[in-house]
Parts: sequence; C-alpha cells; structure tokens
Amino acid sequence: MTALIAETTTLRTVGRKIAMRVVGVVAALGLVTACTTSDSGGPSNQAMGTLAGAAIGGTVGGLAFGSAGGVIGGALVGALAGNLVGRALDQQERARLAQATQSAFVADTNVPTTYTVEPTTTSSTPATVVAARPVAPPSTRADGSTCRPIELTATKNGQTTTETTTFCKASGSSDLKPVSV
Repeated sequence: MTALIAETTTLRTVGRKIAMRVVGVVAALGLVTACTTSDSGGPSNQAMGTLAGAAIGGTVGGLAFGSAGGVIGGALVGALAGNLVGRALDQQERARLAQATQSAFVADTNVPTTYTVEPTTTSSTPATVVAARPVAPPSTRADGSTCRPIELTATKNGQTTTETTTFCKASGSSDLKPVSV
C-alpha cells in the first residue's frame, strides 16, 4: 500500500512538472505574439487570434476533460490554431490589396477598386478597407515594360494610410513589381 501511495505521488509530481512546462510554452507564445503590433500600433490579428484561441481552447479543454491538464492542453492547441488564423487574416488583407492593385493597373479610368475585408470575430473591430486607384495613364519603357503609378489606400482600425507607388509589368508577364522612380 505504501508503494502505491509513493508511486501515485511521483506521478503527480511528474504531471505537475509537465503542466508547468506547457504553461511556460503557452506564456512564451503569448508574449511573443503580444509584442507583434499592426501598422496602426494596436495588436495584430495574429496576436489577437493567439490570445482568443488560447482562451477558447482552455475553456473547451477544461470542460471536456475536467482537469487542469485539459485546460492547459486546450489552451496550447487553441493558441496555435488562433495564431494561424490571425496570420491568415493579415494575409487576406494583403491579398485583397494586391487584387485591387491589379485591377487599377489595367483600369481605363481613375475610379478606385475597393475591397472590404470583414473581421471574422464578432468584436467591435471595424472592417478593413483597401483600395487602389490609378493616378496617371500607363507608360511604356524602353525595355518594353509597362508602368503606372497607383495610389494605395488602407483603412484599418479607423486609421487610413495612403501611398502612391509606381508598378511595372515586364513585357509578356502578369506580375506587377513596385519600382522607385
């Protein structure tokens, strides 16, 4: 009987050490992504996804397994999943801006091409709006490439950033490259 009690105590001690390591990993992941900010200075979608994923995963893990280990494991899995989803949101915004730039490059008028990227959470975060508008007609260079200045605008978290960049497309290519003129 004494051997059984000693073995149970040893298993609990090992379990606590493992749990503390998992908590350390989750905390480190949280600190790393909490230091990541968006262009507007607030937390990035990736950081918000990590924190929300950890909270939801910890809650689900605790309810499903009814133990501290379930909470910790759920928080770790949730944080990883939330991190990946948050990163994808940032990529989605960049992809929409690239689409708008492509449309503006071939446009016949200077009407902006605008996309709205809705947040996937039900928080009070406003949608991100990206737009691209040609500011001059296309011109052909001596090397056969076509270039055009495009005004890029992004409104995220209530802050608007506008920048004019000249994009060029090599002859026979569909890839736009920003250039300094």
